[in-house]
Amino acid sequence: MFGWRWLSGLTLSLVSLLAVATGVAFIVSIASLQERPPDVPYVPTPYEVVREMLKVARVGPNDIVYDLGCGDGRIVITAIKEFRAKRGVGVDIDPQRIRESNENAQKAGVTDRVRFLQQDLFQTDIGEATVITLYLLPSVNLRLRPKLFRECRPGTRIVSHDFDMGEWEADRTLRVRGPYREHTVYYWVLPAGVAGTWRWSVSTPQGERRYALRLRQRFQKVSGEVAADGQATPITNAQLVGTHLRFTVIREIEGQKVTMRFSGQVSGDTVRGTVTIQGGPFAGKREWVAKRDPVNLEGTWRWQGGALRIDRRNGAWTATYLQGDRRTLISDFYVWGAGIYLTVENGGTVTAEGVVDGNRLTGTWDGKPWVAIRAKD
Repeated sequence: MFGWRWLSGLTLSLVSLLAVATGVAFIVSIASLQERPPDVPYVPTPYEVVREMLKVARVGPNDIVYDLGCGDGRIVITAIKEFRAKRGVGVDIDPQRIRESNENAQKAGVTDRVRFLQQDLFQTDIGEATVITLYLLPSVNLRLRPKLFRECRPGTRIVSHDFDMGEWEADRTLRVRGPYREHTVYYWVLPAGVAGTWRWSVSTPQGERRYALRLRQRFQKVSGEVAADGQATPITNAQLVGTHLRFTVIREIEGQKVTMRFSGQVSGDTVRGTVTIQGGPFAGKREWVAKRDPVNLEGTWRWQGGALRIDRRNGAWTATYLQGDRRTLISDFYVWGAGIYLTVENGGTVTAEGVVDGNRLTGTWDGKPWVAIRAKD
């Protein structure tokens, strides 16, 4: 009989053991003895916090809830049993947690509507989720952030226990009293990509009046200006919640102060809604439909001191920073319509953002004005 010593915390893809028995050598090979260590230690979320997380996300019968790092399965089980979610999926790399989750689902009588997957959350397809819950760590949340934007649909609700998403500010923050301490719950709605130039026209007695709305975006924060009749006016009170875009424009038309409040739903390159006008000759409420100018982000964008290569493969955007012979794949990269945002390590963390218009990319690189031109292939 041979004794086995397990090396806890190591990922072993192949272990070869050499033994000698009756003078004959033999080799025993074992594949995948143990998965890699979990990204976070197991600490269960108190049920008081679980319920507040699901409540702030407004979980209901149409929702598919994913819990990344599901522990004993309590969040998805509660989503099904108490909030009547359509389905729940829990993901955890620890086989012991998955066993506990399945046992708890069986006790709760919800095995027909939940699944528990023993796998790496970074390798999990989360595209069908309408609600995602997290209790990870700040560093893990930041690694997960681009995956959420890459795979999830605008309007997906995300709730995190105790840890935020860095500069992606929460739409709501709650304090919840647990049995031993106060907990923090962060809530986001994944925003649509709205950066770019949107155009529409309005018929007036004086003829067709054409408008152009130029938007910049950083996560759900939106800014920009509306141009008409050769005059550009900054927008105010801009809000982007999922696919719902709202903003206000105050300008002078024919010598009168006019306030225009726009509200619409974004679907791809179209936004459709209403504009409510106060003051001036066109006061009232009317339909508003705007179309975004077509944009092509792919290619190599060059500026003095560097270049950025943007590609789209299998529906996913990738970016590579080029500096001399050095090529750095950018993991923290986002595309919002005609806009991009990224962070890259270049003697420190550099943040860049810009909007593409034709073959020109304008924005900021490390806080300084940035203009890049698309190179000819």
